[in-house]
Amino acid sequence: MRTWHRIDVEGLEHVAAHDGDSGPARLLFSAHQNGLTDPVLACVTLPQQLHYFTRADVFTNPIARYFILRLNMMPVFRPIDRTPDMVERNRTTFDAAHQRLDAGAACGIFPEASQLDERRTRRFKHGSARFILSALGRPAVKARGLEVIPMAFDFERYEGYRSKARIRIAQPLDLSELPEGSDDAGPNRMRLSEQMREAMVDLSVELVKGDHYDAHLALCRYAEGRTGTRPDAAWLAERGQALVNAGEDSLIGFRDLIASGISHPRRGDGFAAIGRLHAHGPTRLTPLALRLPAWVIFRLTAGWWPRLLEPIMAKRIKQVGFRTTGSIPAAMMAILLTWLTIGALVIAWTTEPILGLLTLPFLRICQAVAMPFEDAWIDRLEERRAHRFTDNSWINKWAKASD
Repeated sequence: MRTWHRIDVEGLEHVAAHDGDSGPARLLFSAHQNGLTDPVLACVTLPQQLHYFTRADVFTNPIARYFILRLNMMPVFRPIDRTPDMVERNRTTFDAAHQRLDAGAACGIFPEASQLDERRTRRFKHGSARFILSALGRPAVKARGLEVIPMAFDFERYEGYRSKARIRIAQPLDLSELPEGSDDAGPNRMRLSEQMREAMVDLSVELVKGDHYDAHLALCRYAEGRTGTRPDAAWLAERGQALVNAGEDSLIGFRDLIASGISHPRRGDGFAAIGRLHAHGPTRLTPLALRLPAWVIFRLTAGWWPRLLEPIMAKRIKQVGFRTTGSIPAAMMAILLTWLTIGALVIAWTTEPILGLLTLPFLRICQAVAMPFEDAWIDRLEERRAHRFTDNSWINKWAKASD
């Protein structure tokens, strides 16, 4: 597993770069939770550039269009877009994607055909399977081969500052059970769609849908705080079924917890904080004390931007799954402009251009050094707020006693 700061990637060996141009083409598929963050995160962390199918309405924004075209994304038109000549336009997109597979490229697709800010896998549309089956019939793809690879995105929260993300990649699907020379007829599409969905469920964090989703999410966040990693799938499934079986009785204590002031699991890390407190006590800042000067510099210069932008995005962007898509680029741009302004002020004050230029890498180094302390500080603050709930009866019954 490779870890960037706050991003864990597992299974990179399944998408290792090929030597030369003779390797198989690849199609990576995943559930879709977090707007444009999903494809962008894959594009910047995976070794092979992905050519993503992306909903066409995103391309109407000229700024977004400029960047996503440079990430090799391709527009897919949906009935909801009410686009003239939708069928012909999509055929053009699919022809272009097939040509990229012919050349050995790696494409990315979301078989659910829309995003949902919940940690569960929905029914797959059959369009993805149809695209795969038609690709398998192309001579160039037959010659080089096609790997259809499950990839799961998992975000602890979708809008939170410093929230953790995980990418898990599994080995390619076994397509040997498909009839020789399969066409894209209905039974073949349904068989392949179900095979893809089963692989995705095995790879993903799966929470129950409906009224018990938030309570199940709270238990999931508790387990993440307790273990520091993805919750055990069997434990999570057993807890979800137990919540559903208990009906309304399992929700009373949870709703009382929320009413008492603990942060909601969709919007805060209170339940994860309780899990950490139960596992190893409060987060210790002392081992990170040497990072404190860099953290102070970062906080004073630009560390306040994410906290300022997060509530603004919450008000302006209704869909939670797209708030990160807006807040991360905005924060990056705001921090860069702040650093440039500080550099210009240093030049004006010292009349030494070299000092102003050196200011930028200095501030970037301070940011990198400060991040572990920043994460620990945020965790510690959340633990202080959640400490009074550590002996709560609902936590003891549904999370702690069964962990």
